Amino acid sequence: MRATDPVCGSFARLRPRVLHRLRCRSGFTLVELLVVIAIIGVLIGLLMPAVQAAREAARRMSCSNNLRQIGLAAHNYHSLYQQLPRKSQPSPRSHTWAASLLPFVEQSALFERYDFGVNWNDVRNKDAIATHVETYLCPSTPDNHELDRLGSGIDTATTDYVPHGEVTKNIVDAGYVKPRVNRRGLFHSSRVTRFRDVLDGLSNTMLLVECAGRPQYFVMGRLGPSTNNNGCGNVNVTNSRASLGGWANPGNYIPMHGFAADGLSCSGPYVINKTNNNEAYSFHVGGLQINLADGSTHFISEQIDAEIYASLITYQGHEVVSDF
Repeated sequence: MRATDPVCGSFARLRPRVLHRLRCRSGFTLVELLVVIAIIGVLIGLLMPAVQAAREAARRMSCSNNLRQIGLAAHNYHSLYQQLPRKSQPSPRSHTWAASLLPFVEQSALFERYDFGVNWNDVRNKDAIATHVETYLCPSTPDNHELDRLGSGIDTATTDYVPHGEVTKNIVDAGYVKPRVNRRGLFHSSRVTRFRDVLDGLSNTMLLVECAGRPQYFVMGRLGPSTNNNGCGNVNVTNSRASLGGWANPGNYIPMHGFAADGLSCSGPYVINKTNNNEAYSFHVGGLQINLADGSTHFISEQIDAEIYASLITYQGHEVVSDF
């Protein structure tokens, strides 16, 4: 005897007129399946941008927390030594601000391994300088655990946060910013600076800024050309590498040159997110993050006026920056 579908069997007991209107179905038709798949695809397409935006918001918050922690470390260093760390210690034993702050960003073990008695890139510091410090890295940066190859078997882990060395004479001479009494940033290498030296006020003076993605060379969100001679005295690019990005590298601080709209030549009116070759740069959409000497962190637009940005870098012009 042939097996009978229990549902269809129950239909068989109905009156013929009712049976005429009913159909026994074993599943979805191909058209219905295609419609369901199309709807799911549309929903995924609508949700993905929201998911990506939420992830970037979380990464940006983590980046802000990193900068806040480094700012607090600088304050603790200042409280202990009555001065700020130098952006780079004088020769012949050259070291950077990031090495000095290691104990204050919960890296005491790494600080103990780092030998200040020899130069930063001495073979005795080989293992220490190749160690990644998560507090010095922005989560939005792609491949942020790539090492900067220095040669002779010495590699260094990088940092995405650096001090501004100065507002360059090039951008002043080009007329994009006004001359200043002192064009230098708050971190010095030739002399000691203290918070009491900040005549602009701590809430008007930049401590650190993002210069993310080194040693890879980026221009406006994409990998840049293999070589670049930018024409304003900034560091040239060779082998698709933007140099000086190591946290232990005393040259990791950046000047303010200002770049043209294409991000390949300077000086120019654009001071943020054109290139990471020795210039302020991040992988956040629309701007980047800084921290100020008062310990606060801020997201600033990549459309910021060059004059306002220069006022944030310098600290002895009695400049009050109310909107940035």
